[in-house]
Amino acid sequence: MARRAAQREELEDSTHLTNPALYDFWEEVFLGSVDIAVLHGGRSSSKTRDTACQLVRLINHLTVKMRVLCIRRFQNRIQESVYTELKWAINHLGLSAAFDVMKTTIVHKATGSEFIFYGIERNLDDIKGTSDIDILWVEEAEKLTEEQWVVIAPTIRKEDSLTILLFNPKFVTDYVWKNFVVSTPEHCLVHKIDYSENPFLSDKAKRDIAAMQEREPEKFEHVYGGVPLGDSELSIFKRRWLDACVDAHTVLNVTLTGRNTIGFDPADDGEDNCATADKIGGIFFDAEDWASGKDELVQNAKRVWAKAKLMGATVSYDTIGVGAFVGGYIDEQNRENQAKVQHYAFHAGGAVEDPDKPSDPYNRQSPLNKDEYLNRKAQAWANTARRAMLTFNAVTRGHAIKPEDVLSFSSGMGVAKLDALFTELCVPWWVETEGKKRVVPKVKLKKDLGVKSHNLADAVIAADNSHAKRPMIISPTAVTQTAMPGI
Repeated sequence: MARRAAQREELEDSTHLTNPALYDFWEEVFLGSVDIAVLHGGRSSSKTRDTACQLVRLINHLTVKMRVLCIRRFQNRIQESVYTELKWAINHLGLSAAFDVMKTTIVHKATGSEFIFYGIERNLDDIKGTSDIDILWVEEAEKLTEEQWVVIAPTIRKEDSLTILLFNPKFVTDYVWKNFVVSTPEHCLVHKIDYSENPFLSDKAKRDIAAMQEREPEKFEHVYGGVPLGDSELSIFKRRWLDACVDAHTVLNVTLTGRNTIGFDPADDGEDNCATADKIGGIFFDAEDWASGKDELVQNAKRVWAKAKLMGATVSYDTIGVGAFVGGYIDEQNRENQAKVQHYAFHAGGAVEDPDKPSDPYNRQSPLNKDEYLNRKAQAWANTARRAMLTFNAVTRGHAIKPEDVLSFSSGMGVAKLDALFTELCVPWWVETEGKKRVVPKVKLKKDLGVKSHNLADAVIAADNSHAKRPMIISPTAVTQTAMPGI
C-alpha cells in the first residue's frame, strides 16, 4: 500500500503538466493489472502528447532499466515517429538533463532505459526479432492488421509488460476497433477522449474545429468526434438504418412483391472475390462471396446462371472490368440448355438514369440526378441508402412508408452474414469529382487503408437497382417454399 501511495503521489505531482481528463486512465494503466491500454478518439484530443509525457515520467521515475518499443505503420524517417513527441515531452517536463536524445534512440542516463523506433511496413521482421521489451507503444493503431498483430504481439512476453494502442478510429472494419473496442479482451483497458477534454488546445485550433462543425458536421463527427466510418454520418449507409431493415417487412406488416433478382459482382483480380445477393420478391434472403480469379469467370457465370434458373431470377451484374462478359456467358448457357434466364447489365460507371429528375424523389427542390451524381453507381448507392433511411424511420419512428420503399433483409441469413454485409455497406463514403457525388473508389480503400473490396455490398446494390424488362411479380413466400427450401 505504501508503494502504491508513493506512486500515486508521484503521478499527482505533475498532473498539471498533463491532461487531467486522462489521470484516472493512466493511474489504472500503471498501477493496476492492465496488459493492454487502448486510447482512442478524435484528433486534437492530446492522446499522443499525453502518452509521451506519461512514458517519459514513468521511465524517469523507475530505478530499473526499461525498453520501450515505439512503432507505427509507416516511418520513413525518425522524425515521422513519436520520437519528436518524446523530445517535446522531455523538455515540457523539465527532464532534459535526465535523457540523452540521440539520432535514432532516446536513453535515460541513470538507468539506461531506452526508447527505440520502428516502422511496421518496412521493419516487421526486425520487430519480430526484438526481445526484452517492457512497453510497446503502437501509434496510429487503426492501421494495424491482424497479420501484423500476430507477429507483433509476441514481442511483449514479459510478465509485467504493457501494450499501449493509440488511434483515431477510421472504419468499423478496422482490426483494432473490432477486437479491442467492440470486443474488449481481458486485462484490456479502453478509453475514448476527444478535443473537448483537451485543456491545452489553442484558441486557433478551437476556431478551426468550430468552423468544421458548422460547415461540415458529418466530417466533424468522424475527424474530431472519433466516430468510425460505418457509425458516422459521413458514411453513405448508417449501421442503425441497416439494423432496422432486418425483417422490416414483418415488423411493418407489409407484403412485398417484385422480380426475383440475383445481384452479381464478378471478381476483378486474383485477390478479389465474386459475390451474389439474392433478392426474392422484394426481400434479401441471402448473400455470399467466394474466392475467384479472372480465369474462372466462365465457371462463376455458370454457377450464377444455374442458381438464377432454379430461382426464376434475373441476373443483374456489374459490367465494370471482367463483368462485361457475363451477359454473353449467360446467353451461351441459355442456348445450350434451352433456358430463358434474363440478365441486366448494371453499368456502374455509366450515365445516371432519369438525369433531369430530382435526385430525391420526395424533394422537388433537390438537385437533378445529372448534377448530383457522377455515375450510375453513385446514384444506385444513394437510392438504396435512401430506402434504408426511410425503412429506419418507419420502423423506429412510425413514419409512413410505401411498400416499394421498404428495404428488408431476412434474419434467416444469420447474424454473422448480416454483420459482414452491413459492415461492407457502411464502409464507403462520398467523395466529390467534378462537383458531383461519387462512391469512394475501391482502389483507394485498398491502397491507402488496406480495406478489402466491398463485393457483397456491390452485389446488393446491383440487385436492388435492376431494371430488366418484362417484370415478373412473384410472392417471396411461394419462392422460398419451392425453389429455395430451408431459407
